[in-house]
Amino acid sequence: MNSQVEKQMQIAPIPGAGVDGSQEARPGVPMEKETPEPAGNAHWLTPQRMPDPGWIQKRAGLEELTPVFGTTVPPRGLSGLMRRAAYRIPEHFTSHWLVLLAADRVDVLEDRLKTILPFVVPLAAAGVYFGVRAQRRTWWRALLA
Repeated sequence: MNSQVEKQMQIAPIPGAGVDGSQEARPGVPMEKETPEPAGNAHWLTPQRMPDPGWIQKRAGLEELTPVFGTTVPPRGLSGLMRRAAYRIPEHFTSHWLVLLAADRVDVLEDRLKTILPFVVPLAAAGVYFGVRAQRRTWWRALLA
C-alpha cells in the first residue's frame, strides 16, 4: 500500500470514502482495466429482430419495436384495452403510468373472476331454477285456493 492511499485512509475513516478520487488513490485500480473490453464472444453486432406478432405495444416516439420483447402474456380483455390506451399517451405524462398501473390491477381482477366464474355460474343458474320453481308452486297454490 503506498503512502498516498494510507494517508487518504487516515483522512477518511469511512470505508469506501474517496472511491471517486484520483486513480492513484483508488484501492481497486490495479485490478481495473484501463478501457473496458467485450467479455463474450457474441456472433452479432446487433441482435436479430424478433418477428412482430402484431399486438406488441411500444411507446409513442419509438419508430419500430425493440429487437427483443416478451410474448408470454398478450394483452387481453379490459386490461388490454387500458394498456393500448396507455401506450398512446407519451411516457413523460403521469397518466401513462397510472393507466398502466390500473391495467395491472384490472388484470388481477379479471384473473380472479375467471377463476371463480366456473363455480358462480352453476350456483346462480341453480338459484334461478329453484326460485322460479318455488314461485310456480306458490302461484298454483294461490290459484287453487
